[in-house]
Amino acid sequence: MLQPSILLLIASDRDVTDVCRQAQAMLQHWPGQGPLRGPTLRHADAWQAMNDPKLLKGVGVAWLWLESDPDGRSFELIDHLQTRPLPVMLTNPALDLQPGEPVQDGVIACPPATEPALACALLAALHSQANTFTAMRTELELLRLHQEGVIDQMQKVDEELRLAAQLQREFLPTDLPRLGSIAFHVLWRPAGYVSGDIYDVQRLDENHVGMFIADAVGHGVPAALMTVYIKRSLATKEIDPGHPNSYRIVPPGETLFRLNHDLVRQHADKVRFATAAYAVIDTRALTVQIARAGHPFPMLLRHNGSTELLEPDGGVLGVFADQSFEQLDMQLHPGDRLLLYSDGFEMAFPDANPNDATGRKRLANQQYAHEFEKLRDEAMELSLLRLSSRLDNQAGSLNQRDDLTILAAVAQQ
Repeated sequence: MLQPSILLLIASDRDVTDVCRQAQAMLQHWPGQGPLRGPTLRHADAWQAMNDPKLLKGVGVAWLWLESDPDGRSFELIDHLQTRPLPVMLTNPALDLQPGEPVQDGVIACPPATEPALACALLAALHSQANTFTAMRTELELLRLHQEGVIDQMQKVDEELRLAAQLQREFLPTDLPRLGSIAFHVLWRPAGYVSGDIYDVQRLDENHVGMFIADAVGHGVPAALMTVYIKRSLATKEIDPGHPNSYRIVPPGETLFRLNHDLVRQHADKVRFATAAYAVIDTRALTVQIARAGHPFPMLLRHNGSTELLEPDGGVLGVFADQSFEQLDMQLHPGDRLLLYSDGFEMAFPDANPNDATGRKRLANQQYAHEFEKLRDEAMELSLLRLSSRLDNQAGSLNQRDDLTILAAVAQQ
């Protein structure tokens, strides 16, 4: 790389030609070379230096010579020169500094009374670093272009993720049905733009409604795309000419069996995990059929103050094609509340005893169960709002670790 051979002399507040004449005389002392082999002198006033970008082409070092600086122009000029960046030597009688003393990064002082030989030595030292500064300029320009490209790509990704989040919200039901004496409510909080949790409430006929929740392992876009496939593959009702109603409501255990079979077949070359829970509620008889696939145990908050965990057996979806799913039958009573929820709540609240028996810190805990107990105290919609507020108050809740979803069925009193 050729070393830039131009010394730019910038003067103001007195005749530039006079300053240039003094500078030429000082350059006679250029160390070890003599005037013919020293840098070429280019001179300009402050206005030119600020407004003529061509002026800095080929410049290796700038010498800013100001007899006075009433408006603080020198530091404005220095900031402009260092955007190149250029090393700067500043001569200004207003600065009480010794020759070579740093004024700021990349700028050294040279008082007007400095011996010519010393002034030339300072300039030569700066000039010898011209290649380094030129390389820095090139690298900074490349970094700037790279940064602009990265920012542009990030903006595109951000826009696409926001659109994906909007589409996913439209994909999920917002107005949950109320059928007979059963009302449904949901709390859905993605960890990012999109969620690996999915829920649905479907009216199956005049008296039956299905409530479903699934959690694709992980979160973000891959998990969200898997939930789309899960919802599309969910078989809840089928035509059956032999049935009195000409259709058949698929029991929860069979529904999960079919869903699991589809996931295994679809992703035969690579395992994709998901957990799920599905319940069919007879709103007239207040009976429930429920099955789960590796999902947290559904919780039943009884109207009398007791709490039951429903524990039908069933492994995660997407692993073994012949996996069976146990189905439980149970009776609801007015005032009971059935909760299906994702496992993100196991890390959503701080643990009063964060260490296990060996002293190691636990991530998952059962604190959420105490929080869920509070959901029986008020109207479910208000209870979920209060729960969401408590989640916001937790340390680190602005960057929650996992998606959070609760789907609740309330038997009205």
